[in-house]
Amino acid sequence: MVLLILFCVTALSLSAQNRAVERVYVSTDKDVYVAGDRIWCSAFCVQPSGALSEISRMAYLELHGTSNMAATARIALDAGRGGGYLDLPATLPTGNYRLVAYTAQNKAEKDYDYAGIASKTLSVFNVLSSDRQDGGVEIVDEETYRQRVAQVVEAAPSGNVSLTWSDGRLTLANATDQPLTMSLSVWHDDGFLTNGNPGIADFMDGVRRVGKPQFDATVLPDLEGEVIYGHVEGFSEEMFPQLSGKYAYLSSPSDKSDIYIAPIREDGSVTFFTAGIFGNKECVCEIEGIDPTFNCHVELQSPYVNAAVPAARPLPLSASLSDALRQRSVSMQLERRFASDLLPDLLPYRSSSFLDEGGVIRYILDDYTRFTTMSEVFREFIPEIHIRNREDGKPGIQLRLFDAPYNPVYAKRLSMVLLDGVPVFDNQKIIDYDPLLVESVDIYPNTYIVGKLTFEGVVNFVTYKRNLPAMRFDGNARVVDYQGVCLPQAWTGASFADNGDYPDYRQTVYWHPLLRVGAEESLSVPVRLPAYKGLFRVVAEGLSADGTPFRAAISFEVE
Repeated sequence: MVLLILFCVTALSLSAQNRAVERVYVSTDKDVYVAGDRIWCSAFCVQPSGALSEISRMAYLELHGTSNMAATARIALDAGRGGGYLDLPATLPTGNYRLVAYTAQNKAEKDYDYAGIASKTLSVFNVLSSDRQDGGVEIVDEETYRQRVAQVVEAAPSGNVSLTWSDGRLTLANATDQPLTMSLSVWHDDGFLTNGNPGIADFMDGVRRVGKPQFDATVLPDLEGEVIYGHVEGFSEEMFPQLSGKYAYLSSPSDKSDIYIAPIREDGSVTFFTAGIFGNKECVCEIEGIDPTFNCHVELQSPYVNAAVPAARPLPLSASLSDALRQRSVSMQLERRFASDLLPDLLPYRSSSFLDEGGVIRYILDDYTRFTTMSEVFREFIPEIHIRNREDGKPGIQLRLFDAPYNPVYAKRLSMVLLDGVPVFDNQKIIDYDPLLVESVDIYPNTYIVGKLTFEGVVNFVTYKRNLPAMRFDGNARVVDYQGVCLPQAWTGASFADNGDYPDYRQTVYWHPLLRVGAEESLSVPVRLPAYKGLFRVVAEGLSADGTPFRAAISFEVE
């Protein structure tokens, strides 16, 4: 039985005339934050027709200050919708920042306006430092600040959608004949000046007026996930021919298999077609078949354009904000302190593991610790593994395939060998590895295709720590800290147990980036409010199935 898993996706030959036009709208849980906060985001990727786009599978977010790019994030898209977050550094200076969102289609679009309809202004106060952005803060008195708060024109409600609050439950009623997709946020309105950002209706109006731009056909779309670019460093151009026929590998240590393979071109460039690497993790970049004494490695390129955007208008700062900022500071620090114990609800997301867990043969080594060498483990315990010499005289691991379970047939070619999901090309390193570090040996006795390469079986040696303990790789391997795609999460309040362990002090009390409501239906959700009194704000915004935007907002007082 041959299992074909194709992760190397051939890019569509889209010409400059038929590339899809996309724009990304990002709704956030609020638009005033403190340094160290998390900005919760919901992405809507649409085409000029108003329909959600099914082309791009990735949205890129950049937060810009007056002189630099302050933070970045990636959000996976599924049929035009996605949810994620952007973490603000605790050292971020006080000021207004511009949030920019785009897809690979926008990166390919010539003269794309990153500061246009797909951007918005967010305010950040650093409550632990007096640092301010250069030219990004305006000092005003209390009366002037209050006048400006009163003058802010908020995006108007639109669409036949209503919100009601009663007895700790929030009800959203859809009076239209179309299903809705939306974000929903509830937060404590503590009197800060908001930025009056355009709403989704203004965004959609601008999208429909987009013309027919020209595209750079060399920029590939993210059709199945993120396209990751890299280049071999440490070689001179005259040495690049030695890389002909070689492959670069990108993987991340875990008990799963998150592996991508790309051929190295004559100019030393590589392109990994991925399904999206989720979460911040360490990734291993390797080159197979190269002389281990060569001092070269694969360097990954940043996926962000670091857009040249004008600075946002200065942030008004008044002494009257001191009490509210003190409360924000306590809330932020408590949430950072307890976030590891009370994680938000994790929403479904696509997995990128290429191995079939249903067909795995797993050997747990706990019961067989009497074996002190891997050779003994293979010989005495795992009949599916056979050691034979390769063409270069070095030992290699060969697997018995599932293709003939009653007539043991070993692979004619060597199999893919992994340690914690990371390829190990020199099988002698596994043969010499300490079996006391290994929890299980997982054998996948099928034929797999990854990129352009075929492997007759895969074996994964899973350690207790899942982080490649005591393994020394060749000199061309590099371990890099990788900022992956945001894990989609919702901050629904259900995470907060009423056990008295968590201090009841926070700002955003409910956030869901991917809510859906059927035609002429209602949705009711419980919202756990903090014990302190104050004004709370609720905003729901999104699109109907035919691309009609809507926004609903209410406020209510808690005594």
